[in-house]
Amino acid sequence: MNELLDKILLFLSSMVIYLLQDYSLFAVIPAILTILLSCLSYYFENSRMSLYGCIVYAAICLFIPGYIIFLPVLLYDIVHSKYQAFSLILIFVFIVNAKHYTIPTFLFALLLMLTSILLKLKTVKLNALQTDYNELRDTSSSYSQLLEDKNLSILKNQDYEVNLATLNERNRISKEIHDNIGHLLSRAILQVGALLTITKEKPIHDELSNLKNSLSLGMDDIRNSIHNMHDESVDLYNQIEQIIKEFTFCKIDFEYDIISPLPIALRYCFIAITKEALANIMKHSNATRANIIIREHPALYQLIIKDNGNISDSMKFHINQYLNTTEYRDGMGLRNIADRVKGFKGNLNISANEGLQIFITIPKT
Repeated sequence: MNELLDKILLFLSSMVIYLLQDYSLFAVIPAILTILLSCLSYYFENSRMSLYGCIVYAAICLFIPGYIIFLPVLLYDIVHSKYQAFSLILIFVFIVNAKHYTIPTFLFALLLMLTSILLKLKTVKLNALQTDYNELRDTSSSYSQLLEDKNLSILKNQDYEVNLATLNERNRISKEIHDNIGHLLSRAILQVGALLTITKEKPIHDELSNLKNSLSLGMDDIRNSIHNMHDESVDLYNQIEQIIKEFTFCKIDFEYDIISPLPIALRYCFIAITKEALANIMKHSNATRANIIIREHPALYQLIIKDNGNISDSMKFHINQYLNTTEYRDGMGLRNIADRVKGFKGNLNISANEGLQIFITIPKT
């Protein structure tokens, strides 16, 4: 765009100066010729084409000296190119042929040639600065986007670590209560039971019975609280995320779409199946990427584990045996996966066509 503006400026200046000297019907000829050669050069974007156009027009100027006023427009195209040395020859031809020009024509043509050279050098420098600015801006935008992504990743990882630490601490507290307070209450209940055995007085016996009942109720409440706390500490999403972080064999994409918490037994089932499936990928597949998908539907839960690798023919044989006989043979831990799914009255489908795919559905009951 800058080059086009420069050439338009040079052309208008040349046109004005030329019309001051030759205001006739034929004055349009050099203008049209200049526009044609300049457009050809601009269209082909070839410095050699620019050189040819400039030489042709310079040759015409030898026969029609007045046309020299438009030569700076074509000279602009070869300045700062690999053919820029030829611009000195054109200027030399112009000076040698100076006796055919009037003094105003000579001075204006010389001034326009110098202006053409200076404009081209200025525009080349400006374009270089613009290119550097654009690269710097793009690099800055790229770094800014990268920094933003890293910040989001850090925040997400921080939330994950905080949640995991909270669940681990809740699990630790439940174990502490079970190991310490639970044992103390159990011992107290046994001691009260022993006192009931040897006590004969009815008032004391009744009071000890009430004390034993109170301790038993407290023990039941603590046991229920420990179980609830332990169940809440098992977060399926965080557990799967932790398994994926420790799995370095290939890249894993994890998709989790669960609205309501799963039953604790089903959580343990999905965790165990995921571990078994990833172990199979590591042992029997050459996968470079795997997918783990856990979804909730109105009537069922889904667990899908698949990879893009190839398993051995022997493993395909075992899988095909299951597909044909609905019985699992040895290998790949398929029996363990099948038994777990069967315990929840679910369905298990396995495919080994394009990598190993395990498709599990568990009804909501």
